[in-house]
Amino acid sequence: MNKIKQLTGYYYAVRNYMQTPKGRHDFVDYARAVLVITGVIAAAGIAIKWLSN
Repeated sequence: MNKIKQLTGYYYAVRNYMQTPKGRHDFVDYARAVLVITGVIAAAGIAIKWLSN
């Protein structure tokens, strides 16, 4: 039960942080970074596959 309370506390802390202007800004920045990294990995994978033929 202790782990559940700890995870619930983390959830509420993140939720409260996301309700602040800085939290929203950070979330947008992190989401954008994930999209860029995913795009670069996909492009590199396609380029490697294309060049290996």
